[in-house]
Amino acid sequence: MNLLRFAVLLICLSVNHAAFGQLTLVKDLDGDLLNDTVSLDRSRGVLLCRLSTLGFPMQKSKVIADLGSSCGLEAAKNGFKFFNYQMREGYTCQFRFNPKVRKMELIGMSRYHDGNANLDGSGESSVNLLTNIYLGNWSYFEQKGKRLRKTGLIKQRMVIPQTFLEGFSDAQPGLYRQECDQISRKQASHLRR
Repeated sequence: MNLLRFAVLLICLSVNHAAFGQLTLVKDLDGDLLNDTVSLDRSRGVLLCRLSTLGFPMQKSKVIADLGSSCGLEAAKNGFKFFNYQMREGYTCQFRFNPKVRKMELIGMSRYHDGNANLDGSGESSVNLLTNIYLGNWSYFEQKGKRLRKTGLIKQRMVIPQTFLEGFSDAQPGLYRQECDQISRKQASHLRR
């Protein structure tokens, strides 16, 4: 019986880790072959980073006020990803070390939205902040035909101000969401004609 309880506990802990992601990530972020640390402090709502290149001082983001129940960190090929998933929508932000200014820089964002009950406004998008290229695939509900239609791939320019970890907060994903919603509504409106 104790073995069964232990197995259930182990499975629950594994599922919890997979669902909510890591809160601390240790890897070389600045390219000097020494491990650096980035962590998410959920109680204060901030990202914390210590880079070996700089002698491990604490770098801290601004407050991320709207943390979802499923948020965390993932290793990326060049840097790390911070994800914040809510019930029907969420976003991911990728950071990479910028050797010129010796800081972690926000280089890309992606988001998904499940839309309303008809799935109107559902889809996903991404923006590369180094090239300012936005890609989106969205759907809208056509009242006339009572069906869900896709906008097709949307590709256009989107400029979000350069942001480093110390200046990162809800503001950047919020601006991205506003711009993204405006683009998808404009495309859907154009297709409804």
